[in-house]
Amino acid sequence: MNSNILKECNAEWIRGGWATRTCPMLRRDFCVDKDVVSATLHVTALGVCEPWLNGKKIGDVKLLPGYTDYHKRVYYHSFDVSDVLTVGANTVSALLGQGWFAGHWGFNHQKGYWGRDAWFACVLEMEKEDGSRERLVTDSSWVWKDSPLLKADLLEGETYDAREETPGWSEPGIDLSEWQDVVLINRMETPPDIVEPHPGVPVREIETLSARSVSEPKPGTYVFDMGQNMVGVVRLKVNVPAGTEIVIKHGEMRNADGTVYRENLRTADCIDRFIAKGTGEEIWEPRFTFHGFQFVEIEGLPADCPPSLDTVTGVVWMSDLKETGTFECSDERVNRLFENIRWSFRGNYLEVPTDCPQRDERLGWTGDAQMFVKSATYLGDIRKFFKKWLVDLNDSQREDGAYPEVAPYMGMFNFGVAAWGDAGIVCPYTLWKQYDDLSFVRDNWSEMKMYMEYIVSEGNNHNDRIKYSCGDWLHINSPTPDRLIGLAYRAFDARMMSEMADALGLEGDVAHFEEELQRSRSLFQEELFDGDRMAIRTQTACALAVTMDLVEGEELALVSNTLVELLEESKGYLTCGFVGTGLLCPALSRIGRGDLAVQLLLNDKYPSWLYEVDNGATTIWERWNSWTKEDGFGDIGMNSFNHYAFGAVYEWMMESLAGIRPSSNGFKTVTVEPIFTGKFDFVRASYDSISGKISVAWEKTDDGFTLKVETAVPAEIRLPDRMENVDAGLHEFRVSSEQLMPA
Repeated sequence: MNSNILKECNAEWIRGGWATRTCPMLRRDFCVDKDVVSATLHVTALGVCEPWLNGKKIGDVKLLPGYTDYHKRVYYHSFDVSDVLTVGANTVSALLGQGWFAGHWGFNHQKGYWGRDAWFACVLEMEKEDGSRERLVTDSSWVWKDSPLLKADLLEGETYDAREETPGWSEPGIDLSEWQDVVLINRMETPPDIVEPHPGVPVREIETLSARSVSEPKPGTYVFDMGQNMVGVVRLKVNVPAGTEIVIKHGEMRNADGTVYRENLRTADCIDRFIAKGTGEEIWEPRFTFHGFQFVEIEGLPADCPPSLDTVTGVVWMSDLKETGTFECSDERVNRLFENIRWSFRGNYLEVPTDCPQRDERLGWTGDAQMFVKSATYLGDIRKFFKKWLVDLNDSQREDGAYPEVAPYMGMFNFGVAAWGDAGIVCPYTLWKQYDDLSFVRDNWSEMKMYMEYIVSEGNNHNDRIKYSCGDWLHINSPTPDRLIGLAYRAFDARMMSEMADALGLEGDVAHFEEELQRSRSLFQEELFDGDRMAIRTQTACALAVTMDLVEGEELALVSNTLVELLEESKGYLTCGFVGTGLLCPALSRIGRGDLAVQLLLNDKYPSWLYEVDNGATTIWERWNSWTKEDGFGDIGMNSFNHYAFGAVYEWMMESLAGIRPSSNGFKTVTVEPIFTGKFDFVRASYDSISGKISVAWEKTDDGFTLKVETAVPAEIRLPDRMENVDAGLHEFRVSSEQLMPA
């Protein structure tokens, strides 16, 4: 792998001139004197770009080359263009936008964190029929011109004036008299030293959604309902006079008057504008922005050109992952919850695992990522996606070993925060276990060890992790002390590090981290208990203790009883925030109270998953009461309607309610142990693991339950009264009511 293919090929970074007011068009004409047998175009940008060759757009990647810490590295994408080149005149060209590098990104309308201007570079490698090779690179021979794309910003949106189009701009043989020489990057503007192939999953269009309805809440203002909160862009189809400006606003909800609700976007405009050239039907969609929305507000259509449903089409973007998990049950609201989790996964797995995809943030929050990562492994094959993001995380790691709250890092956030920084260990460990891929451990081992040294270092004692902690973010009047959360993760990290060291054959590290595990468990227990009582009585504290194996014996019994008592006190409802919510149902299943976990899933008053469903959610919300029928919208300062952290319950839905979980790394063998509950008539789930597909379907009968398991690998079937070991294949079992343990 090249550390910098541009330097190797003597390519320059180029852009349009200082006076450019748009996203510039860049091009270079060249001649091919012999038939080309193979050709590869390597493309990158400090910003985002769209490559063209001989009038043909190359590839289907969106927001190329992707999102990184541009202080450290930038990626390039490679395309086979052998069938696009011809003998004679050819043209390689590109459209360039500001993207993450030079546009608005993150909080407070921050612009240009990594650089003031966008830059483009490419290398075209050709092998000819006589065996000769030729390279064409970006250099001073390129020219540029303003494009019809007057503005393109990830947060603000795009403006496109179709009247400004240059016919044939990317084809050979056009008049170049109005084109100007490009500007080359100078020594004052330092591009990253590492320019290497994109290791992750490119962003692509994965689906389109037709509008479900259109309304006119105000004269000339039309609102389209896509029926689903989604991430991507609008494909606009109009037939209007030249100069007509269509304004497209995006939002996740509607106001009481039927217009699109946008206050929660904060400083993100999320407005696209299309100016028609008036030549009949025109179809346009943005290139260099994306939005999170369910509702689209259109203004500017002439009175005699009212819209139809196909005026607007939702184009869904996502890092193009293979989706792997299914879930269905007899309760349609729970099915909607699964769809909400799946759509939040889709909407926030775009280049990096973001917290939200709509407002002025959209950052790779590490806490959200680690809390959801196991659920994500059941929803999609996330291996390459996380290979890339873990590079971002390591690039952002501080010299003392602390991981940041967000990766790529943007200068205004904290480091080493409990449950957030621990993503640097939780994510590689989870990916290793789920996919049996030790490279996740090996490639990140030195960084993980640095982090462990940071959190256990003498004098640190988690001061930073407490001082800057996010705590159990968005808990329901039930704060868990930051120090306890930090100590829980310190012990959990040590346990995982010991296991990973053993897999690497590092005996000394195994012993070291085992000692640290015992020391951290003791510190945690000192905080949690006061003699024979619990000093900290929160659902999150109990869930941490149980799921992270931090207590045993009498202490485990005390924690288990306390957790049940706390649920009784809250009338069976959760009070956890981000840290505890994903752990609560697994903790209840571990202590033998799967019935309480089922009830948590089925609760439909505030706060609960089905409360959101009953209030119209089509994705997971940041707050349980982001919108209610009684009170309307929640706090506009922090109120995302697409925020996957609380969707971490899917791990429990798959592993406990359906009962599919690995008994060895990579699902080479599995355990099937469903919760047979009369609350459902049936539950069906499947997971397309790297070892093969595992499907479970259980159904209530007059005298018990039937269970069907179809597995590609050996499985241990755990039934209420027995265990059976089966080979790959389809297997059926019956469970009578007498065999079920009473709740």
